Amino acid sequence: MVRRMWGNGLMVMVLAACVLLPARVQGAEFDVSKFNQEVGLRFAYGRNTHGATVNLYSLLPRWGIFLMAPGKSWGPFGASLVIEGIASIAGAEEVGFEMGFTPMVKFSCLLFPSVLAFIEGGAGIISESINSPAIAHSFNFTPQVGAGFDIALTTQVALSVAYRFRHSSNAGIYKENPAFNVNFVQAGVNYYY
Repeated sequence: MVRRMWGNGLMVMVLAACVLLPARVQGAEFDVSKFNQEVGLRFAYGRNTHGATVNLYSLLPRWGIFLMAPGKSWGPFGASLVIEGIASIAGAEEVGFEMGFTPMVKFSCLLFPSVLAFIEGGAGIISESINSPAIAHSFNFTPQVGAGFDIALTTQVALSVAYRFRHSSNAGIYKENPAFNVNFVQAGVNYYY
């Protein structure tokens, strides 16, 4: 019950931020001429899609470098390479944790001067110490894909809201290889410099 309320509360906060912040930060527009790199921190709530229930509460530090910033050669479109870490506390049969990292490719589009839409995806590795029949092994690979929006708070700082789908499995290294699929809702801040 508490986990469901926490997940619903996070969803309400993300929706409220999407609706209220652009109105409160009137006039904030991205200065894409300064977009060479990014650093950010997202918080995420995730829940697996089938099998025994596992709830993940995650911290996602990230750093990226633009290959092509939006507003330059490709018009409003941009591309970057991002490295994202993950540290999660897992609520399952017992409390567990997971740690890992994922290199990703991020494609972005400047929809409005204050809104940057993006899709991102990649594959990483993760160590999971979660006591649940949904997860067979502690070492897994994590292909994932997601999308979201960065909403300008200043010319270089953005509120980031996103959805991510992540698959974890051992890629056939071991005979037992159940899929551990998770839907994440994410919110945080990004700094472009």
